[in-house]
Amino acid sequence: MTNSLRYARVHATIAVLAALAAAWLTRGANWVPAGGLAYCALFFTWLAVREYANHRRVRAECEWARRRALGEHPAPLDPCCLLARYSHGEAHDRKCTSDHSLERFLAQIEAEHRNSE
Repeated sequence: MTNSLRYARVHATIAVLAALAAAWLTRGANWVPAGGLAYCALFFTWLAVREYANHRRVRAECEWARRRALGEHPAPLDPCCLLARYSHGEAHDRKCTSDHSLERFLAQIEAEHRNSE
């Protein structure tokens, strides 16, 4: 179980409880607190969705790394890394699944530097 999955379950539980509390408050015509709790339910639902997506990404990266360690050549994930997604492909993380990883880039620069000397 990843931390993301743990957080996603907590956020989903809080969202359900807030939605139930908002529904209960509407019975007594307490609309303002019910609206606040409904907003909290939506917010925690959004958090849970993000954490579930992060959990799926971590599992996909682990499976990709496992297959790579076994000698297979799996296709890069889409997107190849989270940094590439947020930088629109301009930068890549050290855990990048394509040929753009930071470690390969630094090794290439070191090799070019050694050749120039």
